[in-house]
Amino acid sequence: MHIAKAKKIIPALAYCLGRIPQYLAHPLSKWERIYSTENPWHLDHPGDVYRFEETNRIISENIGPVEAILEIGSGEGHQTEWLLNLAQKVRGLDISATAVRRSRCKFANNPNATFSVGRLSDIPTDERFDLVTAFELIYYVNPNDIPRVFNMMDRIGHKRIVSVFWPQRHLLENHLFPTRSAARQIIYWEDEPRWLAAWW
Repeated sequence: MHIAKAKKIIPALAYCLGRIPQYLAHPLSKWERIYSTENPWHLDHPGDVYRFEETNRIISENIGPVEAILEIGSGEGHQTEWLLNLAQKVRGLDISATAVRRSRCKFANNPNATFSVGRLSDIPTDERFDLVTAFELIYYVNPNDIPRVFNMMDRIGHKRIVSVFWPQRHLLENHLFPTRSAARQIIYWEDEPRWLAAWW
């Protein structure tokens, strides 16, 4: 009985151990592990759908019509679907090749949505967008690099908008509001502050 179990466990253990060098060599592999399951963030949850609605409303009311949006951290395209209601073209950027592949499949019949694998720093310096978004993204950035991310958003976006989970609002209070005259709005869910959106 124990030998039969060992025969099953040892190959699985060897497989996991064999992948350690890959994880160490490729820092982005963390995101591939996250996206080994579809919709790992459960973005079909009613609260997130409400957040999508509210960020669309904030953009419509405070930023106005836009032709081209760059969506940083587009993931599997859940919020892209909503942003396409506001712009003629949406370009999604994500560091996970798996997430980008799923987005491309999802929007295969929509030429107004394009997706690429990479980081914000990969965007050419002469490329411009009417709006650059970074929703639920800033807390995955090294705190020392957050000012640089905002600077890059300034460089390529005519307008910019970010959102963070309410308990992480200090990231905007520390890195965004002291250096930019950004407007802000709390997004409530179930009568509690749940997210903070800021645009400038």
